[in-house]
Amino acid sequence: MKTKQIIKAGLSLLAVSLLAACATKSDVKADGTTENPVFPKPYSLTFNKGRGTFPTFDELEKMKPGLTKDDIYKILGRPHYDEGMFRVREWDYLFHFHTPGVGADPENTSGVEDVTTCQYKVIYDKNRYARSFHWNPVFPKDAVCPPPAPKAEPEVIIREVEKTPRRIRQ
Repeated sequence: MKTKQIIKAGLSLLAVSLLAACATKSDVKADGTTENPVFPKPYSLTFNKGRGTFPTFDELEKMKPGLTKDDIYKILGRPHYDEGMFRVREWDYLFHFHTPGVGADPENTSGVEDVTTCQYKVIYDKNRYARSFHWNPVFPKDAVCPPPAPKAEPEVIIREVEKTPRRIRQ
């Protein structure tokens, strides 16, 4: 009798955990869109020990609809949050950008100044191709995500021109 109860309880627990793993946080449609993207708590990262990463603007420019999960993994790395086990249709990241003049985020234990923090969500369609991308400012709360790319300083090249005497043809 006890063995049957243990087996039933185990199967029930397994079924609940599998259903939870299949669920997405946002209401994702088959075409890979959502009206209301749901972001996880900013500093509840599963990977990177709560730190997030600093993407380059070149990496962000490569993000476009139609990429596969492998493509995005190669560009941005693994998602920073635990998204579940089966039929995952959204990946979340925590990104930081160097932005002079921004104070330190009180919720970030690093206490580093001049950093804007944003969450980034990639949503996949039913065939697991990236279809929509969403930003959520974390700090400052009204930040533009991603912040504008820093303008490159014009490169000045100074070179000396060696003057050689010209030969006159005769």
